[in-house]
Amino acid sequence: MKFRFKNLSARNHPWSYPDQILLFTVLFLLAFGLIMVYSSSSVISMHERDDSLHYFRLHFLRVGFGLGLMLLVTFLDYRKLMQFAGIGLLAGIILLILVFVPGLGVYVNGGRRWIDIGLLRFQPSEVFKVCYILWLSRSLMRIPLVSSAFKRVILPEFLILGLVFFLIDRQPNMSTALVVSMIGMSMIFLMYPNWWILGGIGAVGVAGSLYLVLVTPYRLKRAMAFFDPWENQLGSGYQIIQSYVSLGSGGLSGLGLGQSRQKFFYLPEEHTDFIFAILGEEFGFVGCAIVVFAFMILAWRGFKIALNTEELFGRLMAYGITVYIMIQALINLLVVSGLIPPTGVPLPFISYGGTALVINLVSTGFLLAISRYCRYEN
Repeated sequence: MKFRFKNLSARNHPWSYPDQILLFTVLFLLAFGLIMVYSSSSVISMHERDDSLHYFRLHFLRVGFGLGLMLLVTFLDYRKLMQFAGIGLLAGIILLILVFVPGLGVYVNGGRRWIDIGLLRFQPSEVFKVCYILWLSRSLMRIPLVSSAFKRVILPEFLILGLVFFLIDRQPNMSTALVVSMIGMSMIFLMYPNWWILGGIGAVGVAGSLYLVLVTPYRLKRAMAFFDPWENQLGSGYQIIQSYVSLGSGGLSGLGLGQSRQKFFYLPEEHTDFIFAILGEEFGFVGCAIVVFAFMILAWRGFKIALNTEELFGRLMAYGITVYIMIQALINLLVVSGLIPPTGVPLPFISYGGTALVINLVSTGFLLAISRYCRYEN
């Protein structure tokens, strides 16, 4: 049985102000992130730049820039984005290809994931996530309107997803490729909940991902370290063991702000992918629980906005953005806790970052813009 939506036209004017609970939840996470970026990066920043505020200062500027874009997007009419969905998808795919062009693509940490155009360096795969959600929101609207929806809508979308997965994986950036795949699968399933077809395609995707892990030495090494990190404590298992130590040292209430010991060159990526481990060390279980609860509130408001949006395009877009943010948060928390193999997915709104942070804030701006056209009780 298909999930049925009301495909009504949204009002010409918004019902209300942006969702205030969502807005203040994101602001809280950003504030917590600023505190943690300063605390976790101060030692390495002093070591590398002779300035304990270097990474914090960059992060603060990016937060300000992202908030400015979020505010701008919040008061736009999101429905006008529909006409740019195709152009956005094409532009996103072109950007994914340009990372392989010498002189544009930047080789960093063993991969080509960045484009450098002088004053601006950004990660195209992060930009593509928003373009892809916009495209899917527009494309999947056709399902109730066409016959043979699988052949005319679903199958083409899986072909596009396969192309995108290939391009991102070749950077190589399998974690982001999987995030994009999960976004696509969840949005497609929402509109076309056929367990047999989607389950079969999903099984093929899982088998393909496992094959890519098995035939790629560094990925296989990382996966083996996940199952037994103590077998190579100073090599492939080092990072996750140090994350365990950091989280375990915090206990119930933590060692106190700024008192982390693991940030003194023990835990790699302490201010980026593994910042949650430092948070646990300094604020303990209580601090971790507060952050997890904040993400739960964000998910609640995001899905509530999706359910209360009259217009189908906005509903799909709100759902996709919420899933996108929550998937990243969940993956990061599972990695830091040692429940899945390490990946390069930062914690939204909290980890030090550039493109990912700004795109997360822009996405939140779209979610807030959609909430202005909702009519619901808080």
